Amino acid sequence: MTISSKVLEPHGGRADDTDMARKSYAVMQQPPASASPSSILGPTEPAECNVFHRSWQHEVQLDLSMGFAQGEVFNIGNHGTGMILFDVRSAPRDALARADFDYSQELMVRCATFDQTVSGATGPQKLTIRLLPGPDIGEKAYVTKESIDGNNMAVGLRVLAGTVSLDMGLNLGAVTEQEALSVMFQIAQEFVDETKNR
Repeated sequence: MTISSKVLEPHGGRADDTDMARKSYAVMQQPPASASPSSILGPTEPAECNVFHRSWQHEVQLDLSMGFAQGEVFNIGNHGTGMILFDVRSAPRDALARADFDYSQELMVRCATFDQTVSGATGPQKLTIRLLPGPDIGEKAYVTKESIDGNNMAVGLRVLAGTVSLDMGLNLGAVTEQEALSVMFQIAQEFVDETKNR
């Protein structure tokens, strides 16, 4: 699949070489189909919260039978140094829902704040992840906010819209949460609108 320049270019973005990305993924060692999310992505506490991936995290579980595309949006924030990374997946709606959005509203409430242990350069690190309801875009959407030891590190947005899912993430530092999420919401809405009009 491809990402239209109509959405990306006004925001200073570009699509990656999807064919090259697919070739790169094809040579990666894929986890066995029986592997649990916690064994691949790092355990969560509570364990039931492992259905909520951090932004940009499902690539390690990428199903090569799905269509996908990747891109970046540059020059985010007042100083123009932020960058949003995102990928788009295309597949039958039920397949996408099972892969990325297999949760109830009750579970989202229970997992409003949870921890995830991930591998870092200096050893295991514990991230605290907050879930927030996403904007009224598509069928399902949620926001993730990641922190380590109380320091905000990253924000992400995930959206399900029919046969397309959108995953966006940005590391904080030069960009505030508000700036990052404002741009993400705008791009996601434009992308979903364009998908409907195809």
